[in-house]
Amino acid sequence: MFPHIKSWHQRPRRRSGLPFVAASIAAALMVLAAIGVSLWQYRQEVEARALLIGRATVASVEGLLRAQFDSYDSALRLVIADFADPTLRMLDDDVWQRLLSNFRDSDPGIRSITIIGPGGRILAGQGMLSEINHAEAPFFRAHQASAGLGLLISDPVVGIEGHHTVVLSRRITRSDGKFGGVAAMVVDLASVRGLLDPVPIGPPDSLTVVSGSGKVIARKPAVPGDETEVADLSRNANFQRMFTFEKVEGTQFTVAAGLATETLYANWKRQSFLIGGLAFVISAALVVAALLLARESRLRSAAQDELEKQARTDFLTGLANRRQFDESLEREWRRTARTGADLSIILFDADHFKQLNDRHGHAVGDEVLKRIGAALDRCARRPGDLPARIGCEEFAMLLADTGAEGAHYVAERVRAALRETPSAQGQSLPTVTLSAGIASTTGRSAGSASDLLSAADAALYRAKEQGRDRVERARGGFGVLLGH
Repeated sequence: MFPHIKSWHQRPRRRSGLPFVAASIAAALMVLAAIGVSLWQYRQEVEARALLIGRATVASVEGLLRAQFDSYDSALRLVIADFADPTLRMLDDDVWQRLLSNFRDSDPGIRSITIIGPGGRILAGQGMLSEINHAEAPFFRAHQASAGLGLLISDPVVGIEGHHTVVLSRRITRSDGKFGGVAAMVVDLASVRGLLDPVPIGPPDSLTVVSGSGKVIARKPAVPGDETEVADLSRNANFQRMFTFEKVEGTQFTVAAGLATETLYANWKRQSFLIGGLAFVISAALVVAALLLARESRLRSAAQDELEKQARTDFLTGLANRRQFDESLEREWRRTARTGADLSIILFDADHFKQLNDRHGHAVGDEVLKRIGAALDRCARRPGDLPARIGCEEFAMLLADTGAEGAHYVAERVRAALRETPSAQGQSLPTVTLSAGIASTTGRSAGSASDLLSAADAALYRAKEQGRDRVERARGGFGVLLGH
């Protein structure tokens, strides 16, 4: 009744465009990455060159400031040494004023030099009123409290004449080690600003000398208001991120060189936009082409899948067709031979279908076949169960890991499901019954998939001979030799 199983060739492996797409995207990313790394390295080189220039500039300014304030400090030390000499100390105030005036006149930046006693009163000086008491001055109290401060430089203040000044001071220690007062020097910051004038910097760049508390001592170029107000950068985030800076040895000053990033990176940005933009356009075009190819590949693959699905699916019932059934049977047979697992086939045949078709027409016959297919599909509950239509009114069920008893149960369930399947709304279909034949693997006897199918076919033939509408099993045992 049923032909032998056909030998189907294995489907050839499809050629997919996905590897090419992946390679194209990878190549585009590698190009972008390589260009990105090159541009980043170029940026690092620009920063390194700028950092070297900035450090050289800062070192130059630091050297000038250190030398200048070393000179001021030397003058203070000499004044303290002279005042400690008992002979010189006995000189008249007029003589001391002339002596201190000579120190002041030695540098145009020095506005006054004063010797303050341990009580805060001026002992000798010029340019300051003798009745002024400095006991509460911050620099005086700092030296009074600590003997190891060395040279102390105050924050800049606006003096009586409107000049920005700082006070340089040193502690005077008596021969017995006790506090003997303070020697103070008032320095005009204009002289400090003058040190920056010969230092070459670019038009958008800047140089700034800042005190330890963040007050601006001098800067180039000058900012409007520098002559009348003391700028405070202690809370300025930009001060914390200066391009390069260095502390002036022996002082609380910091020299900072700020290089304008817009000028610094101008050439780098132009090249980055040009090279990066060109690379991005080329890479984007490559990726777009790859994506279009991938889309075309997916569409072609989907079309091929649909064609193959149609080639393995019965168009009327939606079940597997004979081709898919044969391939699945061969595959399950090989697995059974390898593992020794059970395998069963149920063949179904619609009883008196030719007469039904001739009496009611092909349209009704097709609806009946659909009802049979639906009954088989509902009873195929496990992943290894494959219902199929393998002929006109001929159906089959492939049951992996199922013995004869289990197959018999499934066959009866299919027949019961067919009886319980309702007709479509408004449509009355004639009753149809099924005859079924079952063949199952047992033991280790030799055989083949076609032999198993022939045994099920013989059982089905016997069911029809014995009155139809029944299930028959293959007689005797049917086995598969393990290892085939």
